[in-house]
Amino acid sequence: ADRMEYVLQTASRLVPGQIVSRVLVAAVATWLSWYALVLKPASRQTRAWGPRWLAVSSSAVLHNFGKAWLRFTDDSNDAVQRGILDYDKQYLMVWHPHGAFTVAALYFMSYFWARDYPRFRRGKAYVAVAPLLLRVPLLSEFLLLCHARSQDSKTFNALLAEGATVAVQPGGIHEQVCTDGNKEQVFIPPRLGFIRMAIKHGVPLLPVYAFGENQLYRTSSWIRRLNMWFYHKFGTGNLIVLGMFGIPNSPVFPNPLMLPIFGSGMHVRRGEPVEVGTPEENPSEERVQEVLRRYEAALKKLFDTHKDACLPKAVADKGLLVMHRGPKGPALTKEQAPVEQANSSKL
Repeated sequence: ADRMEYVLQTASRLVPGQIVSRVLVAAVATWLSWYALVLKPASRQTRAWGPRWLAVSSSAVLHNFGKAWLRFTDDSNDAVQRGILDYDKQYLMVWHPHGAFTVAALYFMSYFWARDYPRFRRGKAYVAVAPLLLRVPLLSEFLLLCHARSQDSKTFNALLAEGATVAVQPGGIHEQVCTDGNKEQVFIPPRLGFIRMAIKHGVPLLPVYAFGENQLYRTSSWIRRLNMWFYHKFGTGNLIVLGMFGIPNSPVFPNPLMLPIFGSGMHVRRGEPVEVGTPEENPSEERVQEVLRRYEAALKKLFDTHKDACLPKAVADKGLLVMHRGPKGPALTKEQAPVEQANSSKL
């Protein structure tokens, strides 16, 4: 009897742990199957995924919170009236800057695109994102519902070939880890994939700038050095940020202290489209560089038009720094990270 009581007591201690471990294993296995069979194929398809009502309702939560938490403005309607934006036309939208977490895209643009706002046709407007984001549980489903797709070249090509408008953030993770609230800078990737893709399909480039994105979180040199170290070692984005009240925080552990600075301004503005000419499968380097120069000129005009109204004066007065990344990345100041080879120009 004593032995049986001992066995039962031991089993009662082990069973809860075993149940938890088995539930966790089953949950992970279930999600991996869900990803392989559903999410991964969806990330590469050229049609809308999931029910529209779910996309609108889920993105509305972030959108409404963002409008209450931040001072948000958007010039979509004004851009249409000025002839900059034509919803019957296809574009390759290029938005800058990345910022700490692309809050403009996550909080606001996701809702607009889920609603097909203001007049996009459902299944004809997408945003290309890093494949890593489409492997994060819950985030991946949310992004796919809001018309995000993998930015791999095959999917990108297929979307443009279908006549869809596609938005892309060319600065990527490198621009993210270099975010500095005291200045505005954008990074141009070395292979100029977004320029080549636009030329290949003959689709005009539409510059979009999220003024205030870089000022949503406090930044410091030691945070940039640390995130740059993680980026070079593991290819990750921002793992450490200064959250509410300047307290170091991490997106690995989501919590209210990760919210942007309350009352910060977020102003999305669109520039004049840059026509790229007739489609060409393999454009010459001269043509690519010529389109790039005109795109940067349009970006400069967009920035200069709105900087004084949409940015702190000290930041606006410094202008926009465009960094052309070399094969190993951009040249950074000692304050930011170890120096690498690149070219830069101030616009």
